[in-house]
Formats: sequence, C-alpha cells, structure tokens
Amino acid sequence: MSYYHILVEVNDHISTIEQTRDIEIFDIIEIQPYLHSILLPFFNEQLIEVEDENIAYNDILHLEIKQTLLPIKDLIEEEQRLLPSDTDITITAYEIFNNRDLSQDVTTIIFDLLDAVKLAP
Repeated sequence: MSYYHILVEVNDHISTIEQTRDIEIFDIIEIQPYLHSILLPFFNEQLIEVEDENIAYNDILHLEIKQTLLPIKDLIEEEQRLLPSDTDITITAYEIFNNRDLSQDVTTIIFDLLDAVKLAP
C-alpha cells in the first residue's frame, strides 16, 4: 500500500506583511477526493479547496505530491530510533521527504497522467 502526502506552500494574507505558510496533508490512502479538490484545479490554474479553505491559484507558490510505503508517523519514529540516543535531533516529515530511500516525489508523474488522460479541459 502506498501513502500520498500533498504539500502546498501558499502566500498568507493574514497580516500586512507578506508571509507564506505550508499546508500539509499526510497519509492519504485514497487520492481521488484530492484529485477533484486540489490536483485538477491546480493543474487547470483554478481555485483549490483545502480543508474548508479556498486558495486562489496565484497564491500557490509550490505544490508537491510525495509517496511513501508507510504512514509518515511510522517513518519518523523509525528514523528517530536509528539516531544515537545522545542526539538532540528531531526528525520531521521534511527529512523523510528529502530521503530518496523513504519517499518519492510523484508530482510530475501525476500531472503527466492528468495531461495524458485529458482530465483537464
């Protein structure tokens, strides 16, 4: 079984200072609901819907889709256990996503498939 993880970096308009924030959706087993709320709209440069929030395409700075074989929490715990006990390093999801042995970036593959099957108008 594969787990998908969608990472979106967006402009944050909460304050007058230009800031960004990350939206992370981890451990997706069934990607179809996200296909219609995030992936297809992003592919078509439209408004995306994430957790009851609408985000304009122009506010999206970066979108990635990662794939792992285990849930992110399990991978973090396993990697943390492998560290020496006297280490003060904390493993995060981003360390897992940057490790090619533990995760794979499938963003291009998914968008190439969307283009190939012409799900996009």
